[in-house]
Amino acid sequence: MANRKPVNPAGASPNPALSLGMIVGDLLFVSGTVALDSGGNVVGEGDAEAQSRQVMDNIREVITAAGGKMEDVAKITCFLTDIADYSAYSKVRAETWPSAPPASSTVVVAGLVLPELLVEVEAIVRLG
Repeated sequence: MANRKPVNPAGASPNPALSLGMIVGDLLFVSGTVALDSGGNVVGEGDAEAQSRQVMDNIREVITAAGGKMEDVAKITCFLTDIADYSAYSKVRAETWPSAPPASSTVVVAGLVLPELLVEVEAIVRLG
């Protein structure tokens, strides 16, 4: 496999089981990102819009640490625990990318790693 470089921004909530991002060539793969603050606490419990904002902020931190910007995102995949939260997530996605939004998929899942989490997003970013 091509050279791989892990990306774990300083101050991000640590997870020894994974890298928050992985650079391979000119691509950055951002791991599934949830609404945890730097202390590992859930932000916006019960509020999909607040969680979506935290998720986008967390993704932005990984992309910035890799030398990119949100405009470089080519594809995102969102996992929601309830389709009723789609409009709240979609609102934040539209605010995050007001023009030229990335390709996007949304999947409804039975649950995420913690029961309080409503939204998870992963991203593929072209750097450079």
